[in-house]
This record gives sequence, C-alpha cells and structure tokens, in this order.
Amino acid sequence: MGELERLLPDNLRSAAVSSGHELVLPYAEALRAIGIATEHQIAILGLEAFEVQKEGLLTVDYTGYDRDIPFTGDWKAYVAAMNAEAERWIKEHRLGENHGYILSSTSQKEFASLK
Repeated sequence: MGELERLLPDNLRSAAVSSGHELVLPYAEALRAIGIATEHQIAILGLEAFEVQKEGLLTVDYTGYDRDIPFTGDWKAYVAAMNAEAERWIKEHRLGENHGYILSSTSQKEFASLK
C-alpha cells in the first residue's frame, strides 16, 4: 500500500473494489482521491480504467503521461502538472456503473527511492 492509499478516508476505501493490493475506485471517489493526492503533494503517474465483472476486472482504458511531463526538480510543479493531467483524463473518460479506476501514485519520498 502506498502513501496515497494510507491517506484515503475509510468511506472512500470502502467504496472501492480490491484488486490485490490496489484499489479500484468508482469515478467520484477517484476524483476525490486525485484531490487528496494534490493536497498531500502526491503525484498521480497514471490511471487504469476497468469494468468490474464477476470473473474479475476487464481493462477498458489506461493512460500514463509521466514521460510527457518530466520531473525537473520542482516537486510542487510536478505534482500540479501530473494531477491536472490525471483530472483531465478521468473527466474525459467517465465510465458508468460497474467501472472503476486504479490510480498509480507516488509521494516525493517514494519517488526519490526509485532512483
């Protein structure tokens, strides 16, 4: 579980479907999670959209834009750019019932440990 998942309120987590150690959040909760990430300076690196089926999750769409928005040393600017792109993408890919999103995220500390 990453930094963002630990920060999510219980009501947001309870609305999610678990997929291994990741949370598949419905649309409204995914938007709220992006807001929480922004408040806590956590960057959303990408999103995956799924249809929840009896057999499991069916990937519907995904995006990863971290290559398009390079980290230039300013963490706040990086988070702002990444999360604005996450919010834009999810609003353009609003899915209905039985769908959800996994948000790939990283805190500054987690990001630094990747290098």
